[in-house]
Amino acid sequence: MPRYLTPRRLDVALVVVLGIATIYYARTGWNTESSNGDAPFLIGPFPMPLPPFPPPPPSFSDTLPDMLENLAVVLMLLVRRRWPIQLFATQFGWLLALDVESNPASLLAVIIGAYSAVAFGRRLWLSMGTLLAACLLMVAVKQNTWPSLPDWSGVFVILLPVGLIGAAVRAGRERVRASAERSEASTRLAVAQERSRIARELHDVVSHHVSVMTIQAGAAGKVIDAQPGLAREALTAIESSGRETMAELRHLLGLLTPGPGDEMLHPQPGLEQLDQLIATVRQAGLPVTSRRTPVDLPRGLDLTAYRVVQEALTNALRYAPGAATDVAVRADGDGLVIEVVNDAPPPGTAVPAAAAGSGTGLLGLAERLKIYGGTLETGRRLGGGFRVTARLPLEATA
Repeated sequence: MPRYLTPRRLDVALVVVLGIATIYYARTGWNTESSNGDAPFLIGPFPMPLPPFPPPPPSFSDTLPDMLENLAVVLMLLVRRRWPIQLFATQFGWLLALDVESNPASLLAVIIGAYSAVAFGRRLWLSMGTLLAACLLMVAVKQNTWPSLPDWSGVFVILLPVGLIGAAVRAGRERVRASAERSEASTRLAVAQERSRIARELHDVVSHHVSVMTIQAGAAGKVIDAQPGLAREALTAIESSGRETMAELRHLLGLLTPGPGDEMLHPQPGLEQLDQLIATVRQAGLPVTSRRTPVDLPRGLDLTAYRVVQEALTNALRYAPGAATDVAVRADGDGLVIEVVNDAPPPGTAVPAAAAGSGTGLLGLAERLKIYGGTLETGRRLGGGFRVTARLPLEATA
């Protein structure tokens, strides 16, 4: 619907049209009780009906009361959406109390009022009850109703079907509204899930690389005077880790707001990049051994497996610097098992105060794994150290 065709403007246009028709019918003396004037006359020996001669138009003063009374019924339609039940009750009471001789335009206004009471009323049972009460009241007060049907059923034939049509329109509108609400809720859920995914990605990327760079910078500061060569290697590793971080962040932000010529120049990491990840962690001072069974994985599952190892190594680097760490990735029947185990840090190793984390990384991993039907088990080992074990069903990703 065009913007200028608002419900309010449509109601005003409806009132204008019905108002003009009401004035016309009132000036010509037409009403629902007018007789058809079928008077027989004789042509030769056979009686033949002759159309009646048109009566002279009534004077303005004679038609003014009926014109104003019918016009008031039409003008009430301006509030049919705001106060629908009150509108119909007022229209009906107005016609009965003043004994208005209604014309087709005012009668149509009452029918529209009845429809509005059901279609826009707050309670369907109250609207239908109002229509039924109006029908019973009309039957009790009036002997003859229009249209002329046997056993005073004319008012029921008019109002009750109008009420049923209004109820059907109301039900359809409520179904559309419920569907729109469900769609909006689904959209909000999708947005929340996407935000959660982005937050996990940012945590995985930033947390790992910043932790590596912090430890390498600390090590470089300690040996920069005595062993400048080692310090230079640490600074080179920091630069490399920073570039890798920027590449991953650029890729992630490019997926969120792609430019006109953006492409996936830097693919998301997977188990194929596991050796590079372990080499970076080793440069930061964490001795890591790895065992990996080659497995062909879908992209999403491959990224999730990489993030499991990355988060586990980041935690080991934070909480147990210098501790021996083992990474194992293997296929176990119809599932993939990823296990990262680290020992306790060497005696006398100072754990940085910043190592006190909030645990959101492991919670994010658990949420990642749930998407693929996987599980995450974490806990301290009896002999010291920490264990992270993730299991993913391979058949769920086929």
